[in-house]
Amino acid sequence: RRCMDCGIPFCHSGTAGCPLGNLIPEWNDLVRRGRWDAASERLHATNNFPEFTGRLCPAPCEAACVLSIAEAETGGAVTIKRIENTIADQAWRLGIVEPQP
Repeated sequence: RRCMDCGIPFCHSGTAGCPLGNLIPEWNDLVRRGRWDAASERLHATNNFPEFTGRLCPAPCEAACVLSIAEAETGGAVTIKRIENTIADQAWRLGIVEPQP
């Protein structure tokens, strides 16, 4: 819910946030609604291997999160990296993503 109240999503801009331009607010909203299939689709729209990059990325998106600016009042940035990893894990677990020979 915290992400949905952001207003200006700097997290997915290529200059300050995600260098891949991941559609972070979109897949966060889909996760919030329990739409793992659609969240995986949105994540894969900009990132072919989120199960790898999500774990290796230093998460500049979290530093660019509007909530990180007023950390004391907001509790800090949305845990975007953790959400991305969870989407990738759920996609495998639910059979949304399958290995291709």
